[in-house]
Amino acid sequence: MDDDLPTDFQVIVVGTGMVESIVAAACSRIGKNVLHLDSSDHYGGLWASYNFDGLQKFIKEVNSDPKRQLQVYNLAEKWYIEKASAEESKAEGEEKPEDGKGEPAKKVWTQDSFAAEYRKFNIDMTPKLLFSRGPLVELLISSNIARYAEFRCVTRVLTWLSDKLMPVPCSRADVFATEAVGIVEKRQLMKMLTSIVGYNEEEMNNEFKDWNDKTFKEYLTHKGLTPNLIHYVLSAIAGGTNSMPCLEGVKECKKFLMSLGRYGNTPFLWPMYGSGELPQCFCRLCAVFGGVYCLNRPIDKVQTKTADDGKTVVTIDSKSKTLNCDHLVIGINECPKDLISPEPAESCDISKAVFITNGSIMKSDKEPLTLLRFPPLTDEDNAVTVLEVGPATGSCPKGLFVVYFITNKVKDAESDLMPIAEKIFDMSGGDQTADTEKPKCLWSLFYNVKDTSAPVASTVDSVHVCSGPDAGLDFDRAVEQAEQIFKKICPGQEFLPRAPDPEEIVFEDDVTHGPEFQREDEDAEGDAPKE
Repeated sequence: MDDDLPTDFQVIVVGTGMVESIVAAACSRIGKNVLHLDSSDHYGGLWASYNFDGLQKFIKEVNSDPKRQLQVYNLAEKWYIEKASAEESKAEGEEKPEDGKGEPAKKVWTQDSFAAEYRKFNIDMTPKLLFSRGPLVELLISSNIARYAEFRCVTRVLTWLSDKLMPVPCSRADVFATEAVGIVEKRQLMKMLTSIVGYNEEEMNNEFKDWNDKTFKEYLTHKGLTPNLIHYVLSAIAGGTNSMPCLEGVKECKKFLMSLGRYGNTPFLWPMYGSGELPQCFCRLCAVFGGVYCLNRPIDKVQTKTADDGKTVVTIDSKSKTLNCDHLVIGINECPKDLISPEPAESCDISKAVFITNGSIMKSDKEPLTLLRFPPLTDEDNAVTVLEVGPATGSCPKGLFVVYFITNKVKDAESDLMPIAEKIFDMSGGDQTADTEKPKCLWSLFYNVKDTSAPVASTVDSVHVCSGPDAGLDFDRAVEQAEQIFKKICPGQEFLPRAPDPEEIVFEDDVTHGPEFQREDEDAEGDAPKE
């Protein structure tokens, strides 16, 4: 491989995270010579998805490597089920035919049965949704990269109100069908949401011009909304807290409302097989247009020098091979500290958790795909984003659900998130077949992630540093940063123009050139043939 690998490239990308992969695809698409490296043996970095065996390896790597603990720390894995059942040696994971009510009995899961079906899990390190009319969906469509992925619609949005889970009315039909709010409240809500959809920040004389220094909750109170409606709009639709600035709340609500109805009853899409599929979609496009990929390829050092023509050339050493490029695109966790300037702004780290349960957090006739925005339990806490995905998304075996918690860190992941887990799961272990109101948690993982999402500049113009994942719900910041980096590398060029479908590509060698002749239905001046 080393003998065949060229030494000079226009662009070298180090890391296969979301931002890096988008930039690699965009550069390759317009004809740049791209080499894409990753120190791991898989794609995605902190944006990756793992099967259950891969996740166990990831946990061991983090626990044994101090360098990894600078990015991911406070890992706490716990099982709530036995290693193996007494009957497992006879019939591993066998389901009982009926539970006495004419329905199939719940499967009794063990740690061994998880291991046996490890390939059916796709567990995300950075689970995110796509707004149906958000920047990433528009980019996937306009670039034709959407053909590399499949998506499912989020089927419901939930909130926590009056100490229980409640569905959030998303569409106009939902608003008027719900019994959670009265007729007068429904009219108030529709009127207020209409004014938010009409918001244009460029128009100075708009509905919200006097609310710059006030909170969104103050605005909603001023409009006469009842406490229940304020909760729905502030917590569930805007995803904010009592301190959310008014204009930020308006923008978040508008983003939610503008994506309604495009693909389903909610504004959101979830990638089949997990969010970790999306960086790979961009990597695939990069490879189609000539990008060269080397995984399991750590870099030893990065040097910069000025060439004879005045351009800065970046040289990296990787496995005793020296590689040169005009532009280096590198993830912040791989970038040498002396190339980062200024230091990233102080930011709050991220608390995350993953739970595997034997049922949905709220029963549904069909398998749900759920977004729950959980409001802060105390004034010191932050709101928590909860995503629940099931077997139909390719995330887990039949009979299980994977549930993700994400919030900004206050203490540590377990302290921040366990109180909410205890409200919506049965965390006690015990009999899995018992008919309980809450789903039983079978396995959990709490961990903290260093927040490296703030934009960072490089000390060298030809080195472009990519930020890491943020705690936000969507991919907007990653798309925005990737486009900004691309414009620095390729000023004036189109960012990810549409890629042709395979059947649209005609290779010159495939074209058979016949003799030139003039058809009888063409006139002497060579006009186009007449119909």
